[in-house]
Amino acid sequence: MPVLLGDKVIALPQATPDPMSASNSVISAANMDISDLLRGGDTLIIRLTGVPTQDQGIFEVKIDESGKISMPHIGSLTAANTTTVELKKLIESTYLKEEIFTNPNVTVDLKEQRFVDVTGEVRMPQRVPYTKDLTALGAVAACGGFTDFANRRRVRLTQGGATQEFNAKEIQADQGKDIRLKPNDKIQVDRSIF
Repeated sequence: MPVLLGDKVIALPQATPDPMSASNSVISAANMDISDLLRGGDTLIIRLTGVPTQDQGIFEVKIDESGKISMPHIGSLTAANTTTVELKKLIESTYLKEEIFTNPNVTVDLKEQRFVDVTGEVRMPQRVPYTKDLTALGAVAACGGFTDFANRRRVRLTQGGATQEFNAKEIQADQGKDIRLKPNDKIQVDRSIF
């Protein structure tokens, strides 16, 4: 972009695209795993450094029902439906844009782990820590597997309020049919009639 400086015209290099801009978020959203997104109710640990000593700190904040958090000096920011990395960049850029701090360094971490609940006819019913590669049969295996009385043909999976049934025997025969889980999913294994 040419700029007039005194009586000279100079060319400035093109700015790199803003990672928080709408045009880039469309591209990144296509590759993003929705389980990575923050949501209302999540508790975050936010560390603020690179600022004057009296402003540095570790803040425990909870995303409210409207999807927002509050940070010192800048107030309310939208955190829901962003990743921890996107939220970090948003906080840092807001401090810079508002000219509050010149070199803020922010880290954002989830305080608590997310889980999948597995109940019923498994050897050790429990809450299984969620990982991105966790599948329905993987969660059952983490609970010690099915009991001898489990109805493997009609296992219930509740995701986002919707319940579906799947046949675990078919999935055991063809691992490609295994279902990827999301945080807060619930698996219920009922007792077989026979």
